[in-house]
Amino acid sequence: MIEVLKVKPIMTQEKAEAYEGEMLGDNDYIKLINYDCDVFCEETGQLLAKFRKNQIDKKLIVDSFPAFVEAAKPNANRGAAAGKIDGDKMRYFKVKKDGTMSKTSVTKVANSGVMGFMDRSIRVPYCRTTEYTTNNISKYEKCLPIIKLVSAKFKELVPDKWQYQKDYCDRTSQDFVINDTVFTTITVNKNWQTACHTDKGDLDGGFGNLVVMRKGKYTGGYFVLVKWGIAFDLQNSDILFTDVHQIHGNTPIHKLTDDATRISLVMYYRENMIACGVS
Repeated sequence: MIEVLKVKPIMTQEKAEAYEGEMLGDNDYIKLINYDCDVFCEETGQLLAKFRKNQIDKKLIVDSFPAFVEAAKPNANRGAAAGKIDGDKMRYFKVKKDGTMSKTSVTKVANSGVMGFMDRSIRVPYCRTTEYTTNNISKYEKCLPIIKLVSAKFKELVPDKWQYQKDYCDRTSQDFVINDTVFTTITVNKNWQTACHTDKGDLDGGFGNLVVMRKGKYTGGYFVLVKWGIAFDLQNSDILFTDVHQIHGNTPIHKLTDDATRISLVMYYRENMIACGVS
């Protein structure tokens, strides 16, 4: 039985946006969802999330877990998700070894890497296969069954959003699309409580596809949609389809064993990939 839940906002959009860069606490949600559920905004009818339990074969998780863990590297360019550093600042300029100030701003470091493909940026002015994928192709291939499965579940459960992303993928150079999916890129986070943020760079009008892989024992790490005060508890083999353009973040991760590991996967189409291969 799939529960259909209609929720009212518990704050204005302006107040929700004021949470950007803030860390959530264990009590920063009203309702915790740990069962199959479709969630809609009661006021607008907007689909906020579809949560499904036990969607991924555990063997796929065991086979791919080491590769995903390795992909989550220290990263100092994660924007608001990295949290505030001092007061309201979320980026700062490092002092170089020669004592001069770097011209490139950075964020707090998080264990967060990317698989698949990336579009052009100021730092790297060309589309490319990510470094991890290039250097670890056999490990990357072990991750593909889960990525393809999530795309198939996305098509089944949120077909309009899937088709929207599929249309973009069909118009994109296939050199920069993950085969048999509607994704170009996978962000992999390890033991990272993200601060409140909206996802940047992914397709406006697309939808977030989230999976959490767990090892050891811990509590927390719930995914929270701040404006509605709802949280989701993702266990191994669960999938969350959600509007990542809404302010969201995680509750604290409380380790109960030394080996406790939380790997979160965010699968998406990067909006500017459609221009890759176009001079």
